[in-house]
Amino acid sequence: MRPRIGITAWHYRDDDERWHAILEGYPQAILEAGGLPLILPTPHDTPALSSGEGQMLTDAYLNTIDGLLLTGGADIHPSYYGETILDRCGEIDEARDRFEVEIVRAARSRGLPLLGICRGLQVLNVAMGGSLYQDLSYRNETDPAHQSPRERRAEPTHHITIVPGTRLAGFFRARELRVTSTHHQIIRDLAPGLTVNALAPDGVIEGVEDDRQFLLAVHWHPERMFTRHPEQLALFRALIDAAGTSS
Repeated sequence: MRPRIGITAWHYRDDDERWHAILEGYPQAILEAGGLPLILPTPHDTPALSSGEGQMLTDAYLNTIDGLLLTGGADIHPSYYGETILDRCGEIDEARDRFEVEIVRAARSRGLPLLGICRGLQVLNVAMGGSLYQDLSYRNETDPAHQSPRERRAEPTHHITIVPGTRLAGFFRARELRVTSTHHQIIRDLAPGLTVNALAPDGVIEGVEDDRQFLLAVHWHPERMFTRHPEQLALFRALIDAAGTSS
């Protein structure tokens, strides 16, 4: 049986309607790597959810899946790391923030395997007690290549160096990779319990992991790269292997 991988969705508004959206590369990569993708809609904020039903829904999701994939998307509200919104902070989806921070903490308490991509890395860092720069420009000497233009989102645009001896290093034969990134927020303070496993030439943290349980996160977008760069499937296979072991 294929391990069931929950994939977080995001909200997309079209005129007067709001949609649950997801980039097709995420479920396609999970399928290609041998898993069964299950989309997890973000609950709407309602009085019922705030009075305890939200936790019940989170538990129901986690009882159904064997692993969790946190996807990219909007910025995280800076209140989660003790800041107010600055001018260059982007669009925020507060309902998604609350849901994903809660499900990360609940998943970690169960030892559920976690893979974070782009925003997913940022959510994991914030949920575990770390902080972010609200924009690349707030960190000195940061390369703007981390924020690729739309027309180059599937193309490698900058290098990363993988830290020897990390879990990530075991997935790739190369010490360096060229990757594509579309994020404008980055880690400032690393959360306790996380280890850096990849760095960009300008020192930006491009990947983190946890030695105690399967938690892996990268800032680049393997779901956009794996069809032309199949080595990127190693990240999804690792999640599915861990999910199969823990189920």
